[in-house]
Amino acid sequence: MADEQPLYHPRALYEGQLKRQYHDMAETYYEELSGKVGVNKELNALHVKAYNAAMAEVEEAKKKLGSAKAAKGWSIAGMIISFLAAVILIIVGALNPSIWWLILIGVAFAGLGIFFIVLLATKIKHALAAARKRLEELQAKADAKLKECYADMAALNAALDDTMPAQVMEKTTPIIDLDPTFSPERLCYLMERFGMQEETDPNTSVLGVTSGHIQGNPFVLEKVFRHEIQDKVYEGTLTIHWTTTYTDSKGNTHTESHSEVLHAESVHPAPAYWDETRLIFGSEAAPHLHFSRRPSGMSGKSDKENDKFVASRVKDLDKLEEKAVKAGKTFTKLGNDEFEAFFGADDRDNEVEYRLLFTALAQRNLLDLIKKPEPYGDDFIMVKDGMLTSVASMHSQNFDYQKPVEYFYHYDFKAGKERFVNYCDSFIRGLFFDLAPIISIPMYQMHKPRDYIYGNQYRANMTSFEHEAMINRMDARLFRPKEADESLPLLLKEMNAQKIGASDEVRVHSLSYKTTPMVDYVSVHGGDGRWHDVPVHWTKYDAVSCDSNVGLADSKKSRPEFVSSALDGVKKYLNDVGLHFERGMLSFYLGENSHLSSSVDQSLQNIFSKKN
Repeated sequence: MADEQPLYHPRALYEGQLKRQYHDMAETYYEELSGKVGVNKELNALHVKAYNAAMAEVEEAKKKLGSAKAAKGWSIAGMIISFLAAVILIIVGALNPSIWWLILIGVAFAGLGIFFIVLLATKIKHALAAARKRLEELQAKADAKLKECYADMAALNAALDDTMPAQVMEKTTPIIDLDPTFSPERLCYLMERFGMQEETDPNTSVLGVTSGHIQGNPFVLEKVFRHEIQDKVYEGTLTIHWTTTYTDSKGNTHTESHSEVLHAESVHPAPAYWDETRLIFGSEAAPHLHFSRRPSGMSGKSDKENDKFVASRVKDLDKLEEKAVKAGKTFTKLGNDEFEAFFGADDRDNEVEYRLLFTALAQRNLLDLIKKPEPYGDDFIMVKDGMLTSVASMHSQNFDYQKPVEYFYHYDFKAGKERFVNYCDSFIRGLFFDLAPIISIPMYQMHKPRDYIYGNQYRANMTSFEHEAMINRMDARLFRPKEADESLPLLLKEMNAQKIGASDEVRVHSLSYKTTPMVDYVSVHGGDGRWHDVPVHWTKYDAVSCDSNVGLADSKKSRPEFVSSALDGVKKYLNDVGLHFERGMLSFYLGENSHLSSSVDQSLQNIFSKKN
């Protein structure tokens, strides 16, 4: 396990030490958990082997059933063709006495058709029935074997928890401290001390959130669902045909056929959706500095390409420096042209604090991240806004840092362990290299913030980030407005929240769209000299919405503890519709007009307080 020392060389430390330690810790965690619950790995391996053998027999039986179905299809086709040929030949022979012998051939084809009927009714029918029966028997055998495998793994699957990847990371790197949930204390600290804002835009909804701190400096990794109305270009086509005539030099008239595909466009408003994941870090270091930088696109390039890029950027920076002097501003290049070129924070507004932050060690660390392509290279946007620094990387945009625990359930110990370890590797690698641009700057780790006393003034027991993240994990059908197109995403936004004892009641606004097919006819001039109405099909989007209430409570239990001591009681007390448990938190659907009462809150707290 790594000792609690600052990560002053993050990339080198990860590649040379932490990568292997993280991987080993994930394997150890899974092995220790399996030993704690008493999984018989050897017996499971035998059962899995038997299941795989049974499934091989199932696949072979499927092939035989497929062959029997193909024989049936060919026989039906042969029967139809035979009878069609028979009818045609007999009719032609009957109408033309000179070729009367076609009647005999037609009769032969009719006999062939009858043969196919008999074949279908006997041999093929029996073969199909036998193949289906055999497949059903083998599938039942395989299902029984699979049930045995799941029984082997039942205790381990039940012991798995949502917070495991975070626990693995913390055990390996104590300096990176992750929270069980994004608490009101952590949010208020970020808001009051560092100026962070909640996601109040009605066109956004938080899908996931992970928080923690480095040396007391707080951070939060948020995944936000965003929506806006944009103009969408719809295209349509129409193929036209016409003829022209011309007379050649000999006086002969010719007709020539022409065709042309006409294209038309029509623009209409349509909703656009996307996810955005970013890490937000709070630090009092360089509190008046603002800048932004984007990926340089130079990871993994040759020395020659790098030199050319640096030379080009230096010319741009020289011009920028000259303009700054003329305008009375303070932009001044650092002594490291390579860093200036690759990092590219050209819009910085405080040269003194910029130099305090980006020491020689920080420059080397960041160049190490930017220039080397593994594991992600220069894929991050970095923005510093006073005491908040945000990092948005390409590698985190499509990764789920809060994978449902069901993803780790498995019937095969070996495969389940591999899935768990691979996910932990990806989780930790992704989060570490989102933090890497931050921890590459020693001043961020050296500058510990002043003490903060939480005054319990937050409006709810849980943050709006966790409210929305939990609600977005619930069954979307509970929130979908009437007439909403089910193929469209649903935006769920917290409108307000209030404490009901130790629980929260959240008013949720659900936004989607009713869709109506439409057609515009756009006049386009064709090659025939005429105007044509080209149809352009488009979709009309009408916003539809509804509001409903959701209850949320923090059980302060792990998933195994909740399942063993509280789940049955919760199901008996609450409507089972819409229940969702994650990272110790419980959410439940109340409805459009129902509210959370103090008696319900008290009953939940009583259920949560019960021991196994």
